[in-house]
Amino acid sequence: MNDTDTSTVCRCNRIFGERTLHPLASVIDLSRAAPQQELSLDCYAVMVAGRVAGCRNGTLCSCDYADATVLFAPPGHYIEAQGEADSRLLLFHPDLTSLDSLGMKMPEYTYFGYNKSEALRLSLREKRQVERCLDYIDEELHWGIDRFSRILLCNKIELLLNYCLRFYARQFILRHDIISEDIAKVTEKIDIYLRSGRAAATGLPGAQLVAQWAGHSEAYTSDMLHAETGHTTEEYVQKRRFEMAKQMLIGTESKVSEIAATLGFPSTPAFTMLFEKCTGCTPNEYRSH
Repeated sequence: MNDTDTSTVCRCNRIFGERTLHPLASVIDLSRAAPQQELSLDCYAVMVAGRVAGCRNGTLCSCDYADATVLFAPPGHYIEAQGEADSRLLLFHPDLTSLDSLGMKMPEYTYFGYNKSEALRLSLREKRQVERCLDYIDEELHWGIDRFSRILLCNKIELLLNYCLRFYARQFILRHDIISEDIAKVTEKIDIYLRSGRAAATGLPGAQLVAQWAGHSEAYTSDMLHAETGHTTEEYVQKRRFEMAKQMLIGTESKVSEIAATLGFPSTPAFTMLFEKCTGCTPNEYRSH
């Protein structure tokens, strides 16, 4: 750790010359920051940068907006604070949200698990909305601390996080063609894995391996798959396993027991039962039709 490292809202405020209006939350103007400072936090962090940081392979996707970038970091991670005139950093500690309904909703904001390259790219209109939300939070901080502070701060932070969910949903739509290519690549890898019989030896590919094939974080890969297919990573792998079972039933002469073993089902009866549940017919009935 160096002298710019921090683990509290108060220390972050001191680093950037801000007053501590609340020990568990702060909106920091980064215009006085050094060109780049790496911060280690025990807080949630939302950084809005006026410039556009690198995207896929260090370049911005042609389908992305370019008026601002939003980066997210969960407690226990690092964030690189960029010193720019229109950059701001929101910090809020888990203790602030733990007694509020927002604490229960935090797992829904999966973008806190995204990589830097999976940042949110904003249009000018979206940027203004995010800035308004930060202004609402900052204004509440300036009211001082009373019995209403926690709920009002959490409400305003939740508003910002919900807008970011909306803007990420829009970003997934705009990236449809790119995402389709990523999913095609993942699908091919899953199918090769299943055909090889590795599922019998090591089990189905997990979220970490699928994310590695996609070239993204686990959280982004799961959200990407869900945005395009309606399935979680685990559900999509299961779906591909049943598609592979159908292909093997029609395209090969392998016994049902051999197909079940190759695809990693625990037993032939278990495969038959699950296959019938998903397709409405047994493996032998599917093959005969």
